[in-house]
Amino acid sequence: MKARLPNFFSVKQAKDLVRVGRDYDGGYLVSESDIKQSELLIGLGICDDWSFEEDFLSRKNVLIYAYDASVSEIYFFKQLIKSLIRIDNLKIFVNWIKVIIKYKKFFSQTNVHHIQKFVGLNSESEEHCTFLDVLNKTDSKKIFLKIDIEGSEYRFLNDIIDNEDRITGMVIELHDCDVHLKEIERFVNQFKLNLVHVHANNYSPIRSDDDLPIVLELTFSRYAEFSIDYKLPHELDMPNNRNASDYELLLNK
Repeated sequence: MKARLPNFFSVKQAKDLVRVGRDYDGGYLVSESDIKQSELLIGLGICDDWSFEEDFLSRKNVLIYAYDASVSEIYFFKQLIKSLIRIDNLKIFVNWIKVIIKYKKFFSQTNVHHIQKFVGLNSESEEHCTFLDVLNKTDSKKIFLKIDIEGSEYRFLNDIIDNEDRITGMVIELHDCDVHLKEIERFVNQFKLNLVHVHANNYSPIRSDDDLPIVLELTFSRYAEFSIDYKLPHELDMPNNRNASDYELLLNK
């Protein structure tokens, strides 16, 4: 299925894109040059999938801060207990056991930290913090950002621009693009890192009037060499929904 992007998505595709994270949903294409230049990975949103953070760490030994208040070891254990009610479905039970084991193994490392906070909202609630709160935890100027927080990303796009000199690269999933298109355009035009890849999440529909994908995954790079010749999806891309075809992205002239 074909989808179309407004012409402000002027992609300069990186020559050294690699897939980081698991197959299908949860993996992203990023520049290998940015990975090599990074000393800190900040992942906003993990749910029950930290394969991106895990794969990134296998490529470069960095400090990792992963933010998500929706999950914890206790949460996963509760899901395991609930699955006992459906013991007829052994796969669910086994899956939660695997998740707990993987969680304990990955986040027990001294340089990997799960911070149980939602990022974006300025609130007195202890489970919320702002993006600036996140940045203030470190003085690093070589930060790679992974952002997938279901719409809260729009709360701090300006703060990303204001701190762009500290960012080596970024992958961000933008939700409800039809509603926020003007805001996205302003961000893409003002952010100084190069837009080196775009992928449409095929779990979400395409708007019929202009073929706009509703959810987009954007990759920005500081260090990549890039080419103006590209085809989307990239050969390393995979559909988020493995049971449906990936969207072919065309750029409006």
